[in-house]
Amino acid sequence: MKGDLDVGLGTHDDDGVNSSLALTLVNVDLGPYGPGLHKIAIRDGVIDVVEPLAERVRSVESGAIDLMGCTVLPGIDDSHLHAFYFGRALVSVDLQKAETLGDLKVILRSAGADESGWIRGNGWDAGRIQGTGPGGTVCAADLDEVKPDVPVFLTEMTGHQGVGNSLVMRLAGITEQTADPVGGSFVRDEHGVPTGLILEGAVRLVNEIAPRLSPIAERAAIRTAQSDLLTRGITAFTDPGLGPGAVSLMEGSGYLSAVWAYRDLADSGELSVRANVMLLFGGLGGTRASDVRAGLAEFGPPAAMKPFGRLGISQLKIFADGIPRSKTAWVTEPYDDCSCGHLQVAGSTDRERVAELAQMVADSAASGWQIGAHAIGDRTVSAYLDAVAATTNPKDLRHYVIHGDLVHHDELERMAALGVTMNSNPSIRWAVAAGAANLLGRERSLGRQPLAAACRAGVNVAISSDAPVTDPDWRVIVAAAMTRSLRSDPGYSDAQKLTSLQAIDALTTNGAWQSHSETWRGKLAPGYAADLVVMDQVLNFAEPWSIPESGVRATVIGGNVEFGDLA
Repeated sequence: MKGDLDVGLGTHDDDGVNSSLALTLVNVDLGPYGPGLHKIAIRDGVIDVVEPLAERVRSVESGAIDLMGCTVLPGIDDSHLHAFYFGRALVSVDLQKAETLGDLKVILRSAGADESGWIRGNGWDAGRIQGTGPGGTVCAADLDEVKPDVPVFLTEMTGHQGVGNSLVMRLAGITEQTADPVGGSFVRDEHGVPTGLILEGAVRLVNEIAPRLSPIAERAAIRTAQSDLLTRGITAFTDPGLGPGAVSLMEGSGYLSAVWAYRDLADSGELSVRANVMLLFGGLGGTRASDVRAGLAEFGPPAAMKPFGRLGISQLKIFADGIPRSKTAWVTEPYDDCSCGHLQVAGSTDRERVAELAQMVADSAASGWQIGAHAIGDRTVSAYLDAVAATTNPKDLRHYVIHGDLVHHDELERMAALGVTMNSNPSIRWAVAAGAANLLGRERSLGRQPLAAACRAGVNVAISSDAPVTDPDWRVIVAAAMTRSLRSDPGYSDAQKLTSLQAIDALTTNGAWQSHSETWRGKLAPGYAADLVVMDQVLNFAEPWSIPESGVRATVIGGNVEFGDLA
């Protein structure tokens, strides 16, 4: 596998920018980046001029486009977005609208098998849908009632659990004799028989026997995601977790071949967005340092995105813990059942697991890989920071915490000192924090993702969607970050709100910093890539929840209009 990446990952055209396009926009609102109207001039795919206008331009110069006061922002960087799986979710059975088990059955009844002969669905909500399994969980019997004769596997919205029908359980050989693997488990009935609901890393047993996607289907998933994201103004993203470990994540189809699909699209010029891909070895649970070490050795050295490039593969993802819903995030203050979870890496004791995590971080950083660790629990974040602090020159690689929901506030200054980014998901908190109050306690659950405190401590804060866990709608992310409201309680707020400037920075320049690209993208400034999102109206940041009512008129990447129309 070594040497496969020596194919010009950073290029789009010869030098990664458009060498012929000139574009001038006038009467532009820059939102939180400056009052009044502005002019933006673009040449050769790069911003040439950004200057305020003394007054509204009444008659535009030849070739200039009058935006009539509409807002233009730097292109959105969704810096934690499972684009490959998001594309797959768009073509699989969509279960997001299912409010009840009856709804789920109606959707499933009309679903057909894909090219592999399986029915794969995404997006059902275990916190909302009550099934007939233990504790009201969804189970195989619920699916058998509708689809008993075709393999069915449905991934839950978080990607951390799934449910299969009885046929899938038989195909996977999962019986009462099947032991729970490290980092995962099977929900069982009173007789110890697995019900069909599978948690965390145990989904590997199903995904391993599911038919592999064809190269055509893999490339189609990325193209499908890209087409959708461009309509939203997203010009860059980080796809967190493709490789051998992806067999335990979501529908499990994001093998290394998906990484090669990204490479092929970049080489052919079909990759318009700027994509950073994170490799994943080991997976959702039970990862060993030896898994990561061997995987990276076989893969070869990291290949960072070149300036003005389209693809970078220089990041590694580690699932250090799980999620509160499964009580697998490692916390100091117990859950409602008095458990505290633990690290989801290999090891039989906390001491062994901490040592395993530290070894993964040490080995990966020594090989030049930037590490993003899924770390939700406060004890997990602290253990990860300990591991980062033990590496050489950690600030050079810019490791980061993924989610960091329950980070202890005392650790924020240490994060800043180590150059560790916190990449959080305000729209997930907005959607589910109230529902987790029974597990974590109301104050702890609603106070998750302390964004303002992190900013005050000097932490680089990036915010993202984690799609397909939530919709990749940056407008909702901004509103959720600025208000700290809850979907179930729109009037709720707290002291962790971001300002409009902080929120937009967290979706643009801070994401670029996370990806070592802040010197050439993420800002509306001369010399930066002309990556822009052009809105169809002026955004009212004084009323954050009015922002999702706006539309995207055009998405510009490297000076090219990749979506919409500026004519």
